[in-house]
Amino acid sequence: MSESPRQQDGLDKPGISRRALLRTGGGGAAVAAIVGLGGGSALATREQPTRAVKRTSAEGLLDADPHAHTARTAASKARRPSSPQIRILPIDRAKFLAGARFDLRVEASGVDPQTARIDISVQGPNGPAPVLIGEPVRTSIEEDSLEVTYEGVSYEEPGQYKVWVNVRSRGRTARAEAGHEVVVAKAGEKQAKNIIFFLGDGMGSPAITAARILSKGISEGKYHGLLEMDRMEYRGLVGTSGVDSIATDSANSMSAYMTGHKSSVNAMGVYEGNEPDPNKHPRVENIAELLTRTRGMSIGVVATSDVQDATPAAVFAHTRRRAEYQVIMDQFLEQELDVWMGGGASFFWPQSEPGSSRDDDRDVVKEFEQAGYTHVGSRAELKSAVQGGVPDKLLGLFHPRNMNVYVDRQLIKQPEVLGEWDDQPTLMEMTEAALKVVERNENGFFLMVEAASIDKMEHPLDGPRATYDTIEFDQAIGVAKAWAEGRDDTLIVVTADHNHSMSIVGTHDRRNAEGRNANGVYGDAGFPTYSDDDGDGFPDDPNPDVGLFFGWSNHPDHTDDFQHNTVFQAPALIDPDTGEAVDNPERDPDAELQTGNLPVTSTTCVHTVEDVSIFASGPGAARFNAFLDNTEVFYAMADALGLDPLAESG
Repeated sequence: MSESPRQQDGLDKPGISRRALLRTGGGGAAVAAIVGLGGGSALATREQPTRAVKRTSAEGLLDADPHAHTARTAASKARRPSSPQIRILPIDRAKFLAGARFDLRVEASGVDPQTARIDISVQGPNGPAPVLIGEPVRTSIEEDSLEVTYEGVSYEEPGQYKVWVNVRSRGRTARAEAGHEVVVAKAGEKQAKNIIFFLGDGMGSPAITAARILSKGISEGKYHGLLEMDRMEYRGLVGTSGVDSIATDSANSMSAYMTGHKSSVNAMGVYEGNEPDPNKHPRVENIAELLTRTRGMSIGVVATSDVQDATPAAVFAHTRRRAEYQVIMDQFLEQELDVWMGGGASFFWPQSEPGSSRDDDRDVVKEFEQAGYTHVGSRAELKSAVQGGVPDKLLGLFHPRNMNVYVDRQLIKQPEVLGEWDDQPTLMEMTEAALKVVERNENGFFLMVEAASIDKMEHPLDGPRATYDTIEFDQAIGVAKAWAEGRDDTLIVVTADHNHSMSIVGTHDRRNAEGRNANGVYGDAGFPTYSDDDGDGFPDDPNPDVGLFFGWSNHPDHTDDFQHNTVFQAPALIDPDTGEAVDNPERDPDAELQTGNLPVTSTTCVHTVEDVSIFASGPGAARFNAFLDNTEVFYAMADALGLDPLAESG
């Protein structure tokens, strides 16, 4: 994250007295006094909320995005305060690497923005800490608020820091403080040169268990083999809650892994402030910025979702709203990272091109090509691109939106489902290609690989499709493990961003019964009859006579015959007359209605709060053999690399 240009003196600016900046060395200040908005600042305009895109579906019903209701729906601002109130960002108990950059923001509400005085004092382990550089950005988001933001600052020394803030306005005073912990990486005897980070979106223990059963088989209570992730060196647990809620979404949980900082639902690389513009919230430096700035390392991002989606974007992007695809794309291009592969091609096409999701005439594919990227749009093109002369930078866009799931893409292959996008690569092939690009950097690389549709199939209660994508994810891990074998310089980390509502209850035996009566539990469950005659690790038929009985801890009203649906169908749709979810009449129409337990506007199941597993092998892997807050995963990776944000890449 590059520092914004700013006035370094600022003593003659309106609203700042000559005593405002008490410099203690290093070009910064430990104490600052800011009075009012000063010159050049203005009241912000509040942005209109974005509505979820809905598509016409069966019988005039509407299909809603699974993430349409992740944002807070209750009024977040009650009565405005009559006396000053203060919020400090980053929050209390935030943790930093020494030298990592961040925006320090103070928000005062219940004040006169023209005359309010904000005093900021920063104390470090050795006394006053000169981190307040230049003149801050001043805004007034509400008619009774004043915000002060110092951009791109850092703590230079490890230890405990305190940020104290006093606010005076209209004869009243308020005081607040935030404690910050600053650490340095604790490098072990053997440091990692590379990190390959695997993220199974929504991959709770049930998804892993189901994948093991289907891929390896089980009889007499014993598995016939283990998954690649099962056979890694260390295994721990991760707590996934965010700043604003115990229940996370992919954006803020992945952001915690990539920055070491908590964030809010739908946000990445930022702390949520009161700013209406989703792209002006206070930033924290992420792993892509740190590794390119300090090490000159290559960065690769691979996903089966839109490449702009929450998980891949959180590696490098900063925004309060994960739907800011345009901004996310521009941020990737500005950083000129090395590999970006997945779906989401329609957001690269100018609006004049059929199927475009843009509202302007930018041809973003051409912009990437002009920046030196080799663009590929199919499995065959990807294979050709990495044979022989491997490209320096690679952009792979294999579907207009999310890539098709493994069952539809590789197994059933229905033309009406795939359309012209009938040559999409597997996650294994994308992982192998990405490694060929990034491995050539002598400074090392960070590669993120996401299986996005584990989550995207759990949302609509499609256990078989989620399970096959988990198997594909595991085989991609196998590709990375084979690449890293014998090198002794690569840390491989495998985890999930959050849990999901899926569970494995028993089996469903359709030979002698149907519906609920075919669900076997305890002794009646026995064992499923999946078979893998070609030995590729994927069952030949996702709907055998005896399959898994998938249960769901939360769900909308929907019908379910507990069998695999050859054609994917959403479980519930929105009735446009009432705005409420109703069961999809085209999904298992003759099955029993399962009464839901979610709010009546929810059409799919939602994430859950339970811990997720984390697996690791390679230098620094022992650090993951523990319970970790999701922010600590970042610091464990920093330790493995011996990362020093105070260094600058030559």
